[in-house]
Amino acid sequence: MELKVNEIQLPEVIQFNYDELKAELTDKVKTYETMVYSDDQIKLAKSDRANLNKLKKALNDERIRREREYMKPFEDFKAKINEIIGIIDKPVALIDKQVKEYEELQKEAKSKEIEKIFYEIERPLWLDLNQIFNTKWLNSSVSISTIEKELTERVEAILRDLETLSDLPEYGFEATEIYKKSLDLNSALSEGRRLAEIQRKKEEAERARKEAELLKLTETNAKQIELPLSSPSPDFMNPPVEDAPEATWINFSAKLTVSQAMELKGFFKARKIEFKAI
Repeated sequence: MELKVNEIQLPEVIQFNYDELKAELTDKVKTYETMVYSDDQIKLAKSDRANLNKLKKALNDERIRREREYMKPFEDFKAKINEIIGIIDKPVALIDKQVKEYEELQKEAKSKEIEKIFYEIERPLWLDLNQIFNTKWLNSSVSISTIEKELTERVEAILRDLETLSDLPEYGFEATEIYKKSLDLNSALSEGRRLAEIQRKKEEAERARKEAELLKLTETNAKQIELPLSSPSPDFMNPPVEDAPEATWINFSAKLTVSQAMELKGFFKARKIEFKAI
């Protein structure tokens, strides 16, 4: 099957008084460009405008008529060609469907081969094939041996990156976690360093908060105790040893400095006296 088109004689150039009209109108336009109509010449102005529009319409109408005549054979030819193309499109669509189904089955089979290669090589357990899969591997022009080589090299590079990250003294864990998602060593190092710095500042802030709370608690307890410890009597500090009655709780408060409060606390502990804040 082939298209055979008989050669045709293209229409000759349409002859008309082009030069005459162009010269006359060009000269006339110059007159109109400098002409100023007076009040008495408005009727003349309207007449000139009508004549020019009439000539313009006549030219345009003739152009349209000639165009339709010239396009008739082409429009008929175009319609017939499109009809034949429509007939061809039907079997092309059916064949194309079968070809695509076959290619899809081939790609599925190749994907399984690639998956088998991936699970047989040494790799990090968290690594997913989709993270390193290259869609060009599914092309029929790419051999399995080439895919195996590229896949192995990619996994080996990942293992080397992980070894580099594990040797980091400060933020290796953070960088490794980021690398598991991006597989980009440089970005993992940068982001890991940033996260480690944030964690360090957070820990410093938490430590400072706890120290402030401890100091505040000590000061609060000191204010609640009013036993004078600056010059305790010898009898109080060293009471005579005797059979003591059963211990009972005695509530009291004392006004002390922090150091005095710590001193009192030491005394209580030394004498095995239970105490608590009130």
